[in-house]
Amino acid sequence: MTQLFHSQTSRLVSTLVLLVLMLTPLFGPVASQHGKQSLPMPDTSLQPGDVVKIVIDSLANNDHPYPDAGIEATFNFASPTNRVNTGPLDRFVAMVKGPVYSAMVNHKSSELSEVILRGNQAYQFVRLITSDDMEVYFVFRLGLQIDGEYKDMWMTEAVSPVKKPEDDGLKI
Repeated sequence: MTQLFHSQTSRLVSTLVLLVLMLTPLFGPVASQHGKQSLPMPDTSLQPGDVVKIVIDSLANNDHPYPDAGIEATFNFASPTNRVNTGPLDRFVAMVKGPVYSAMVNHKSSELSEVILRGNQAYQFVRLITSDDMEVYFVFRLGLQIDGEYKDMWMTEAVSPVKKPEDDGLKI
C-alpha cells in the first residue's frame, strides 16, 4: 500500500513539474534561452530613449552572443500588452524576421530622433540603413507601466514602419 502511494505521488509530482516547465515560457518572465549570458532587461532607471537605443543596438547585433539574442532582448522590452499580441518568443522571432520588421535585423546603422513625451507615452522615430543599404524608418511607441511586475518601467507598446519623417515636418 505504501509503495503504491509513493508511486502515485511520484507520478503526480513528475506531471506537475512537466506542466510547470511547459507553461513557464508562455507566461513567466523571459530569461535567456541560452542561460550563458544575460540580456538587457527593463529597469526603472531607463528612460524611453535608453530603451529604444538598447532595442536598436540589440537588433543591429542580432546574433550576438547567440542566434536571435537581439530579438530576444527586444522581446524583453515589449510591454505585457504587447507580448499578449506578439508572443510567445518563438512567434515574436518569426514576426520580427517577417516582411515588416526584417529590415531592423542586422541593420548597418541607425539614427534616433528626440523623444516626444506625452504623459505616460513616449514616441521616437528611428532611421535605419539596412544590411542591403536601404533607408527605412520606424516609430516606437513606449508606455510607462503603471502597475505589475514592470511598474515604473518604460516598455515598447508598438513599433510601426513610417515614411520619411522629414516629409511630415519632423527631423531625425
